[in-house]
Amino acid sequence: MGNFGSRGGAPPPPPPPPALQAHLQGVRPPYYNRYPGWPPGTGPLPPPLGVPATVERHRTVAVHAGVNIKGDSLRLEPDDDGRGLLLAFSFDADAPGSITVYFFAQEDEDLILKATKENLLKPVTTAFNKGHDQEFKQPCGTGIDVSQFEESELTKVGEGGIFPVAFKVDVAVSNNQELEGAHEDEASKCLVKFAILAKKDTAEYGVHVVQQILWVNGTRYVLQEIYGIGNTTDENNHEDESGKECVICLSEPRDTTVLPCRHMCLCRECAQLLKLQSNKCPICRQPVGGLLEIKVDTESGGHQGAQ
Repeated sequence: MGNFGSRGGAPPPPPPPPALQAHLQGVRPPYYNRYPGWPPGTGPLPPPLGVPATVERHRTVAVHAGVNIKGDSLRLEPDDDGRGLLLAFSFDADAPGSITVYFFAQEDEDLILKATKENLLKPVTTAFNKGHDQEFKQPCGTGIDVSQFEESELTKVGEGGIFPVAFKVDVAVSNNQELEGAHEDEASKCLVKFAILAKKDTAEYGVHVVQQILWVNGTRYVLQEIYGIGNTTDENNHEDESGKECVICLSEPRDTTVLPCRHMCLCRECAQLLKLQSNKCPICRQPVGGLLEIKVDTESGGHQGAQ
């Protein structure tokens, strides 16, 4: 078989068109010179280098819930009858309202909360006043007897989105008595938490929240916990305290959350390069599905997000 060139055989490939020649000008690694017939220092282009992913920005609205349920206080306590378990927790409220507890709760087609086993466990509503560090406990005789149900019914979300337990907190906001940080047109708010029961080491049941919904004037918001945002918003933190810096560069403040795991652990610049390096959350090593940039306004208490 003849060699490429004047000795015969296959003719050398034609030179690239002028536009491509101009594109190929510049310094190329030596191995590009092994293509006969191409001008020295040119050759097929290598695969394009990755471009850092940007964090898209979207306009967001800060919503004040009006009530704070202290998650670590959620628990089940024995009823006085010795059979049932009562839901209990601590909370803060900026206005009076009511708490309704549902067992085996489900949202219907109109997104209205209902109890699917109301013949056994009817919803019960309790009023509360404005104030901080309040304690809620279901009225005696209204608890759930876990011995009547299969463990899988209590520890998993049932078919059709049936949650073993849910509770709804209604807070009314009048236009002449606005909540601190609330908008004038926020006339009603409703916070709903859906939960499953989880067995502890003592074989007793605890409460684990798996979904949170906030209704404001008929608009439904799905709430998500952001892990690590507390250090960035805590006004008691001093500048020399650790925990507020990006876990990659250790210098810039954290402002970007990894999705879906929701670890707020990166600055914007490091987040843009994350997918090119590992595509995994640096905290839990789960794959990165998206990035959410959050700007925290500590003066007004609002949060601005960008995804």
